[in-house]
Amino acid sequence: MSVPCEEIRPELEALLGAMTEGALDAAGRKRLAAILREHPDARQFYLDYCQMHALLKSAHGELQALEVPSMTRRRRLVWVAAAAAVLLIAGGVWQFRGTSVNASIAATGGAWIIRGDQKVHLADARRLSNGDRVVTDADGGAEVHFDDGSKLRFFDRADARFQGHGRVELKEGAVRCEVTHQPAGQPLVFATPQAEATILGTSFELSTSWNETRLVTLSGRVRLAAEGRSVEIGPGEVGVANSSGVVRWKPVCDLDFSKMQALPAQMETVFCPSRTLHTVERKVVPSPDRTHFRDGGLVLNSVLGTQIEHGLIVTRWKEEVGDDVVLEADVVGGQRWSLGFSLSGDSFEGYRVIFAVFGYPEGITIDTIHPVETVVLASDPRPISYEKDHVLRVEKRGKRVRIWVDRELRMDTEITHPLPEGRLRTFAISNFGAPPVIRSFRAWKSATP
Repeated sequence: MSVPCEEIRPELEALLGAMTEGALDAAGRKRLAAILREHPDARQFYLDYCQMHALLKSAHGELQALEVPSMTRRRRLVWVAAAAAVLLIAGGVWQFRGTSVNASIAATGGAWIIRGDQKVHLADARRLSNGDRVVTDADGGAEVHFDDGSKLRFFDRADARFQGHGRVELKEGAVRCEVTHQPAGQPLVFATPQAEATILGTSFELSTSWNETRLVTLSGRVRLAAEGRSVEIGPGEVGVANSSGVVRWKPVCDLDFSKMQALPAQMETVFCPSRTLHTVERKVVPSPDRTHFRDGGLVLNSVLGTQIEHGLIVTRWKEEVGDDVVLEADVVGGQRWSLGFSLSGDSFEGYRVIFAVFGYPEGITIDTIHPVETVVLASDPRPISYEKDHVLRVEKRGKRVRIWVDRELRMDTEITHPLPEGRLRTFAISNFGAPPVIRSFRAWKSATP
């Protein structure tokens, strides 16, 4: 029999003893359910205990000499009812090991199931069993279809364990979900090393790594909880759980440049020539002709077919959004390029994160050009390939700046360099050399105090 940790074992044994004797009251059932939710080893102990009790009754019957005959059937019924109540109170997220999860599974690449200590190919599995681990490689994926119509797609080196129909433990990787409305009191729960996401019916994407859980809600609402605090993540919002707690990010914009012919009214393009960029004579002027759209997205450059002065091209958000933001762009692979994100101000007064910086080599640099000279604040020399498409993401919260390339965390640092107090706290994208084609761009601002 599995042995739970010593701090809860005496209480757990007392509760199970009361349950088998038909003496477990409502408070006891609630406490037992809480222990089963919070302690995986206690759940296994509970199952082993129930199985042993059932086997003893099957082999020897009720010990008639130890109780009043008229009580035998009633106690048996009370014990069964108590056991069922505990499972219901636990939120519908636990089923007996070895039972079906009521879901089928198929591979979309390199993926397999770990069942016990056996590796099972998905073609041989077809249906999931409780306790199965679904694992994918870097390029593979797995699709799980629940009988209620919910769909889960695992990817990005996912490792997820199914605990009955109602609970999925995502150790790492990512999952994209479309969840049908769940019965009252029986939510679908995703547990990661940092948090729990409770879903009643929605579509979303959840990813986790060794130090962070990230949730993007596409429709509906998802409750994300960690360290005793929870937030509701609505449509278009992002929730993050890490060592700093739980944060909710509200969408500012979601721009698909591949389908646009002009910038939205909230954005403007300005320009400063190279000859004055790092001098006190710096002059920033409107320059809408420095951006154009072509098949695939937005390009920050001169109008096609014309030759105009070289300098820093900045497309910035006109409104104040605050110091804490998340910026994300999809960049089309091809020729050599470089792209800047600006935080806590535009590219002339804020912090700049420059991707594919030539000479670092082709890595990432955080700098500022306030007041005039370039001040390098941090850098990462690992190159970024020009040939492939990339998802570039930057997050600033407080003094902390974190930077990702294709879900890989490249930089995590604190920036304390002073900026001008009277600046507009906004964001921008910029280019100083060969521009990329920007397929799409998204921004969020902090909604968490």
